[in-house]
Amino acid sequence: MRSHWQEPFLWICAAGILLFPVWLGLTVIGLATGDPLLPVGVEQAAVAVAGIGPVFAMQWRKPFDIFSLWVAAIPPEELTPGQRRILAAFLSPEHKILTVLAALLLLEVFERLYDFAPLFASLTPGGGTRLAGLAIAAFGFWGANLFFQIPIAAVRVLLLSELELAQIDPIPAEEIESRFSVVGDRHIPLLQRLLRWVAALGSAVPSQGQKDENQRLDCKVTEVSEAASSDTESEGREAATPETTPDLT
Repeated sequence: MRSHWQEPFLWICAAGILLFPVWLGLTVIGLATGDPLLPVGVEQAAVAVAGIGPVFAMQWRKPFDIFSLWVAAIPPEELTPGQRRILAAFLSPEHKILTVLAALLLLEVFERLYDFAPLFASLTPGGGTRLAGLAIAAFGFWGANLFFQIPIAAVRVLLLSELELAQIDPIPAEEIESRFSVVGDRHIPLLQRLLRWVAALGSAVPSQGQKDENQRLDCKVTEVSEAASSDTESEGREAATPETTPDLT
């Protein structure tokens, strides 16, 4: 098995493709809401640009950092060379080509969705306006792009061979935040806070072995104190007893 297949962050990102149909469904509901107000080309362009543009720009300029998954984020300085090599794979020219192809594919999918959207009008809320429907469609299509672009990029890295990945130079830790899109607090994520709180709680409550050890130490200290007191009392009694002078007469 390839070593980078043991990296859970890659598999988590790849599994995000399972949410892709959900976002497409939200897009269809938005497109089916209300009666068209603008020409077909204008509506299609507005929703497509709002959905594809932000995700495409992110993946082209600053790819998503797969090690910044909110509560499971790993600070850049704690990433291993292998993990930094995986990140560097997202900066390759192949990644940019895949980003362009994915955007074109999603644009084609969106045109088909727009044509079939009226068939799902019965699923839309009654009285919904077209403007609200276009906003829902744009949000849904943005989510569809997000959960398609990132998973296929992760799958591409998973398909790299050991030799191909070994030939990639690890990205320096100090360049990660400037070259990747980071989500959440990477320096003190929630998971690390929880672990630190548990560790602090464990150190504050001594275990049974620690209690026994503390009791033994207390007993030793008490014995030493009693012995010192006995020696002091003996010396005091000797000092208080007068020395007998021998009778020379």
